Amino acid sequence: MKKNWMMLGVLAAIQTGSCGRGLAGIEEVGVEGAAGTEPASVPFAGTLTGDWGGLRSAVGRRGVVTDLSFTQYYGGLMSGGVADDGFDWGSRADAMVHVDFGKLGLWEGGGFHVHGETRFGEAAERRFPRSGGLWPVNAGVVLPLGGSERLEATSLYFTQRLAEKTVLMLGKINVIDLLAGDPFFGGWARDRFMNIAFVAPPSGVVPPTIMGAVVSHRWDAISVTGMVFDPEDRTGDYWPSDLFASGVNVSLGVNWAGKVAGRPSGFGVTGTYSTKDGVDLGELLLPPDLRGGGKSGAYNVAVTASHLVYERADAAGKGLGVYVKAAVADGNPNPIEGSVIFGVAGHGVFRSRPDDVFGIGCYLYDWSDALVTGLAPVVGLSGERGVEVFYNFAVTPWFRVSADVQWVDPARAAVAQAWVGGLRASIQF
Repeated sequence: MKKNWMMLGVLAAIQTGSCGRGLAGIEEVGVEGAAGTEPASVPFAGTLTGDWGGLRSAVGRRGVVTDLSFTQYYGGLMSGGVADDGFDWGSRADAMVHVDFGKLGLWEGGGFHVHGETRFGEAAERRFPRSGGLWPVNAGVVLPLGGSERLEATSLYFTQRLAEKTVLMLGKINVIDLLAGDPFFGGWARDRFMNIAFVAPPSGVVPPTIMGAVVSHRWDAISVTGMVFDPEDRTGDYWPSDLFASGVNVSLGVNWAGKVAGRPSGFGVTGTYSTKDGVDLGELLLPPDLRGGGKSGAYNVAVTASHLVYERADAAGKGLGVYVKAAVADGNPNPIEGSVIFGVAGHGVFRSRPDDVFGIGCYLYDWSDALVTGLAPVVGLSGERGVEVFYNFAVTPWFRVSADVQWVDPARAAVAQAWVGGLRASIQF
């Protein structure tokens, strides 16, 4: 029971937040976006291996762009929690390939995207968080699901521009990739926060890797995104067998991006509904033959808001921002009843450190009343809270070192509050 309960934090589905912003982020790391991030005079200056003697630029002009990285972590429990205070190593490697069919000479507006990733090391083999909390303090050594030392292609999807401002995505999609353009959430536990509450805020209705379709249409300031996908996690699947066999998930998001007081701001609402049948959480401890008919109709509705309180006059979009996300859920069969996540993040705030990133984030998750009641005979539960602070120091444009400290107040009342510390080093190839 203990192991299954601790792993609930990993297996609970992930809510990606602002879907419209997410699609914009995918375009930013796509073929044209990735090529556009490098100075024309020094192609791929932000990578260790550079332009590969001109080959990288030549391939990019033909429509194929790569993003390769390797990240190492060293961290552990400093006090509290449920385990000893030892520190351990963990690593992950990510390879993203974006193909532009138009530049490749096939057809305009089409593309194909791959994200291969693997995790390994002592930290990646740990079965539950030392903090005693449900949410892993380092998503980088927990995802992809399926075990350490396994290479998984968590994104294998096609994109097609249906109109000037309408994009279709179809296939297997890593939901963290959808947050590529978000300045606060996402980041693959490589670029910003490490706790999964910030990397991919769990909602109970969106698995880490989905199979389905996403359509987004953008007006000048407003974007609308619709998603239809299988409710099961598809991390280890490479063929759409049994698609929608256990139900269907649908999501609709509306987002506004503009300026307030002359600085970039955003507001969004996203709702997700699942028809998948689940266990009545109030009957978790009952033998299967004494349980009722189960529950269905899980949902999550999230509201997000952001505002850049300080923007550098000489670097548009860089500065210090405030971010908040609040969500409500059904609470049964969804183990989550509500959550609030907020914080501040800075990118290039200091002119002398234009590539440095830092953030302070707080989260509070309220668990289902049915879950609390159902597990009361064996474990006492309360809301789970946490705070994370990080600073990502750009030693060079391609080598970054981060310091990270987290405070976790676990959901289990019998577990002491935990302090977790860690270091992170990432290289862009």
